[in-house]
Amino acid sequence: MKAIILYGPPGSGKGTQAELLARKGGSIHFDTGQFIERLVHSPEALHNPILTREKKLFDAGILCTPSWVLSTIKNATKKIAKAGYNVVYSGSPRTLFEAFGDKKNRGLIYELNALYGKKNVVIIHLKIATATCATRNAARFICSVCGLPRLAGGTPASHCVFCGGKLMKRTLDDPKVIVTRMKEYETRTAPIFNQLKKEGYSIHNVDGNTAPYKVMEKIEKALKE
Repeated sequence: MKAIILYGPPGSGKGTQAELLARKGGSIHFDTGQFIERLVHSPEALHNPILTREKKLFDAGILCTPSWVLSTIKNATKKIAKAGYNVVYSGSPRTLFEAFGDKKNRGLIYELNALYGKKNVVIIHLKIATATCATRNAARFICSVCGLPRLAGGTPASHCVFCGGKLMKRTLDDPKVIVTRMKEYETRTAPIFNQLKKEGYSIHNVDGNTAPYKVMEKIEKALKE
């Protein structure tokens, strides 16, 4: 079994590629952003002070509290591994703490080592121009039912071509929020790469500027190395 982590700035295509990998079989796309978004926007959040706190951060484009995210994601990951599936993450873990933890908390990277084996933890970095990220995020709509995105540059539509659900704009894709998300990625997520290298993990750099199917071909090639 493998644990695949797809990294890249907002709009780099992490979710699209993770979904393609999952559809090839044997893998669960664990979209932690979507998972958390559903938690903080659930009816329960109206009466849960922790979820209320996290919702304010999430809707502002600021990364949620690392300790809460780590605990939430680790518990869900253990269930996926126990069921015998590969897991594909689109952008998670997002901070050094979430990735490596501290003396009291085992980070997600170490959790994956225990569940899947270090040699089976694969890191893919989607490299993409900042201007392209901004364009993709500004044009993004997702399905309110299945959560799949309408690809930037695709034919304008009001409903999902997959399930017919109504398309909607996420709070995260507001232009001002996108700027905050880009800064969060650069200052809090990108530093994870240096620590991964220090601990002996290979990072496979993939050009994310091309069409999704071409990016997938490169990812599949990297997975075979």
